[in-house]
Amino acid sequence: MTAKENVTEVALSSESHIECPYTTYKTLHGSGQVGFDPEIGLAVVGYDDLVSMSKNTAGFSSSISIDDQGPRHMGVGEDPVQDDVEEIFQDAHPMVNALFTADPPVHTRHRKLLSKALNPRRVRALEPHIRAIADDLIDKFVANGKVDLLPEFSVPLPVTVIADVLGVDRADLWRFKDWGDLMISGNIDLLNHEQRRRVASAVVELHQYFVPRIEARRGNPTDDLLSEMVNAREEGEAPLRTEELLPIIDQVLLAGHETTTNLVGNGVLVLLNNPVLANRLRDNLSAIDRFVEEVLRWDPPIQCTYRRATEDCQVSGAEVKKGDLVLPVWGAAGYDPSVFASPTEFDIDRPNVSKHMGFGHGPHFCAGAELARLEARIAFEVLLTRLPNLTLDEANSDLSRLPSFASHGYERICLMFDVA
Repeated sequence: MTAKENVTEVALSSESHIECPYTTYKTLHGSGQVGFDPEIGLAVVGYDDLVSMSKNTAGFSSSISIDDQGPRHMGVGEDPVQDDVEEIFQDAHPMVNALFTADPPVHTRHRKLLSKALNPRRVRALEPHIRAIADDLIDKFVANGKVDLLPEFSVPLPVTVIADVLGVDRADLWRFKDWGDLMISGNIDLLNHEQRRRVASAVVELHQYFVPRIEARRGNPTDDLLSEMVNAREEGEAPLRTEELLPIIDQVLLAGHETTTNLVGNGVLVLLNNPVLANRLRDNLSAIDRFVEEVLRWDPPIQCTYRRATEDCQVSGAEVKKGDLVLPVWGAAGYDPSVFASPTEFDIDRPNVSKHMGFGHGPHFCAGAELARLEARIAFEVLLTRLPNLTLDEANSDLSRLPSFASHGYERICLMFDVA
């Protein structure tokens, strides 16, 4: 990618940025410029620029693919897909851009149908079910006085919820987790050849798993989200085709666990480092809603997504050429000092605590945001009330960050607590 003027050069895939992207954001906010990574593209960080860009779906496309092959999760690099990877894709079902990777009017149709299935009333009705899952998970380790948080709680909680909502077998939970991890890296990160092979295999496996389940529900719908998506239609329109449903399902799976898993992990670290706040929340559980919002601003699980410029334009004085990859860095919005006072401070009492962009902004605002918020609130409630004197097991934890500049969480969080 050619050099740009009026930009600050950044290295988004560097270890230092992945460990603490907020240093990069502070530098960019201070310069008033966008970032430029020669391997990836432009990184837009200003709050107002992100608002404008998110609304301009005609000028900035959500389709990362520059061909008609749909969302194949091959990363953001410019290298062509190798022949042996293409051979793996021969066993995949045909795909088209859908929902997250689609633009209006296609995106509008998909979003409308999914929003009907994940409407606020339905999400609120899930609270007792989610709480039962959370309590059941804690029951399995509460007598041990210790827990490996991610595999024992913050991963299975949202994956079990989304499996139940979709109407698929809980026994396949870890397959969903593996597919989701691979596909989110393929959505936004730089991938080497072997990583592309693994992602392609995951795409094929997901298709082989869901195609027969989609077809079964066309003729015999059941009471689950998958049936609703398969059979949903607007007046005068046909139901969604399988090639549309598959990428939507993979996005529901991905968003249905990745965001909540890392939101819980990131929030737990905040509580461990701030015992006064932890005690305040334990004594007043209603304040957890504001805590969740501040975690989404201060250390959001999704740092950025992507857009591709459809025409020559400017962003913050930087020239953008048609076809350039442009990253809306939602995680940087929460550190814009023109919007958030003292942005490096964690403060659940800030008046605009929910003004963050932890779920994106504009037409592509996360369709599952309310479900993620509900899962996170319940997770923190049960962790704070059922695990007394919660502390970090430093010897067994690995607090290095996940190897992604887009998805932001910890490798391993081990906790200790008192046994009642």
